[in-house]
Amino acid sequence: MTLELPSDIPSTIPANTKIYKDDCMYSFDTPENNLLGLDIDLKTYRAYSRNKDFNYTKQNYDKTGNYLYLNIKKTLKPQEERNKLLYDDNGEKSPKIQKLEIKNVSDDDYYNTEISIYDIKDDKSYSRDELSDEFNNLIDLILSANSSATEDEIKQWEQEIVPCPHSIDVEQFETDNLDLTKCSQCDLRENLWICLHCGALGCGRQQYGSTLKGNGHALAHYELAQHPVAIKLGSLSADSESCDAYCYQCNDEVKVPHLAEKLHKFGIDLNTAVKTEKSLIELNIDQNLNWEFKLDGVNGERLESVYGKGLTGLQNLGNSCYINSVLQALYTLNGYQEYFKDKKFPDINNPAIDLTSQLIKLYDGLQSGRYSVPGSLKGDDYQLGIKPSTFKNLIGENHPEFKTQRQQDAFEFLLYFLDKVDNELGLKLNEELKFLLGTKVVCANCSHGTLSNDLVDNISVPLEAEVIGKDEDGKKAYKEVELIDSFKKYTTKEDIEGYKCENCHQQPGLAIKSTGFKTFPSTLIVNVQRIQLENWAPVKVDVPITIPYNLDLSEFKAPVFETGEIESEQIQPESDNNKFVPNEEAMTTLLSMGFPEPRCIKSLYHTGNSNAEDAMNWIFAHMDDADIDDPFNPNDSHGGASTTTTDDSGPSQDLIDNVAAMGFSTQLAKKALVLNNNDISAAVEWLFANPDDDGILEDNNQSGPVVNVKQEKSELITRLNADTQSNGKYELQSVICHKGTSPHTGHYVVFIKKLIDNEYKWVLFNDEKVVVCDDANLQDIKNNAYVYVFRKVE
Repeated sequence: MTLELPSDIPSTIPANTKIYKDDCMYSFDTPENNLLGLDIDLKTYRAYSRNKDFNYTKQNYDKTGNYLYLNIKKTLKPQEERNKLLYDDNGEKSPKIQKLEIKNVSDDDYYNTEISIYDIKDDKSYSRDELSDEFNNLIDLILSANSSATEDEIKQWEQEIVPCPHSIDVEQFETDNLDLTKCSQCDLRENLWICLHCGALGCGRQQYGSTLKGNGHALAHYELAQHPVAIKLGSLSADSESCDAYCYQCNDEVKVPHLAEKLHKFGIDLNTAVKTEKSLIELNIDQNLNWEFKLDGVNGERLESVYGKGLTGLQNLGNSCYINSVLQALYTLNGYQEYFKDKKFPDINNPAIDLTSQLIKLYDGLQSGRYSVPGSLKGDDYQLGIKPSTFKNLIGENHPEFKTQRQQDAFEFLLYFLDKVDNELGLKLNEELKFLLGTKVVCANCSHGTLSNDLVDNISVPLEAEVIGKDEDGKKAYKEVELIDSFKKYTTKEDIEGYKCENCHQQPGLAIKSTGFKTFPSTLIVNVQRIQLENWAPVKVDVPITIPYNLDLSEFKAPVFETGEIESEQIQPESDNNKFVPNEEAMTTLLSMGFPEPRCIKSLYHTGNSNAEDAMNWIFAHMDDADIDDPFNPNDSHGGASTTTTDDSGPSQDLIDNVAAMGFSTQLAKKALVLNNNDISAAVEWLFANPDDDGILEDNNQSGPVVNVKQEKSELITRLNADTQSNGKYELQSVICHKGTSPHTGHYVVFIKKLIDNEYKWVLFNDEKVVVCDDANLQDIKNNAYVYVFRKVE
């Protein structure tokens, strides 16, 4: 008997419908890792799973009455069949799939796929042979449609390279006797770049993490002659689209229109050129594949992979190692484990757009141990792990950088994540991180001053970078330092010139500022400022820091008024962020250096409003932020140490009418404003970027009552002020490390102290690789530590 498609199930997929078929809405069960596969609701196109711990398909049936599901189950093909894909005819391992470009490799290459219809009401499955043509057609539509995660990922790694003003209008000069065999300034015969203006040939820059040599003579030519556009000789081929062109003035890869014509001037025939070197994209691919924290022991042996509860790896979604490292560090915290261990999923319509649901799902995925098993197609060093695609899309959806596939700064993401969680869930989850940072400012003339306490959840300390030499490749070597010295420098008294004293009104005034801990948190997050200014350019300094297994900060308590000092005003901890007033002296210094005013204000806001140097380092670290020059609004700013409150009210009718007047429906206008915090410009930009959106606003905050962050902060500050017994002794719990020349490139991993076989051991979480460390691996902590997480010793 043929099973017909019920009349209440659409025979086609409605337009703009998201299809969730990669993993279960409530777990990381997939068609590949779950014995019973994945069940896709034929009405909502959302996936659920049945496993030994819970039947999420039945839960959905009990809630909705939807009883028919498309079941997808995948099993690995035999090893001999898969070997044909993994190895060439000579038995050599094939290159890893490129990470810098999404390739839609068919699962049929690796898996045998079984398709059926599951009727949960009768607990019966139907093969495709038992289904009507209309039913099979719907199945084909669902199988061929991109999943929600795939739609978000597709083409995100394909670099969009476009012409720049300098590559469009290239002024060329006559030249004779060109030698295209080697650099004009040295003997290098590879990595050569020809100036498209005058034909000068220079070598490129040394690629960090690559064996490709370079002395930067092409860049030196630009700095001398101001000829910005250069072409990589070894990349030239008849396919002009694949040739490397770089604009030094824009500091980016570019396209050059009519490239063949311009090269012909220097006697180069592009139509007959043969590519002889890797392109920049290929070099980036190699670097992306080869960022490798040590996986060998002292004697060269492979380190032991570990599996089990709390030892689950996170798959790298392209450049998501910064997210993976932060999540592993946070979910190890006692506070996170206590918060989520008995937490139930909220009863909401769509868990994929609910932050609480995604955080609970992550807790189960990371802590249950169900997915911490060997079996990855990538090799013996990898485990199956989990793929946090839905979480990544949700957490970054309204952020200009975190919604992309580009590499990001792990510390910036950590601060953004903490702030978002505070605003949507309240302070309870991150309460163990909160503490009061005390600041004293005293006028040097009259000794009147103020005390203030700021509620923060991290501290960013300076790093002394003393160069002691260079290696054979010219890379600087730095003197090893102690982390405690960074705290000493952070809390050292500093002069504030141009201070306006409300008591003596002396002009120009001078004040003395000092800072310290009013309270010590249960868990302390410390960032070391590895981005510093060298020759007016931001660089990352690889200063080795002695591993601080234990840290005593008791001596750095918040300053109090000393004999002879007079308190002129007590600043309340809970200040009005909308009335932020930048430090006048620092502001003047930054403006005089040529930075735009919005950057100056934002940098001071995010660095404690203390001095121009810290603010300047912040500016250089955020040069690529899409909103760096937008007008300053503290309620919209991300990345600060303090939490901020959100406006729980929806957009006003006036705002909706203003957007609707531009030709959009009222429903679309309201959704755009809600998603963009009532910012009209951002809302309009969102509307043009999402022309097919239906305007339906799903409730993202259904998982609990409205959060009054302002009240919670006030109550927490009161409790912290009563904490007079707090001590400052800590032990190291985890370290987020980074390799690369900038926090926005390279690779992140995290080392975490774990209890394994009744013994505490350091474990390296490198995406899906989870291994026990030895002394050789711990050197990576010394050389690459970026964010420390300390647990208080009571």
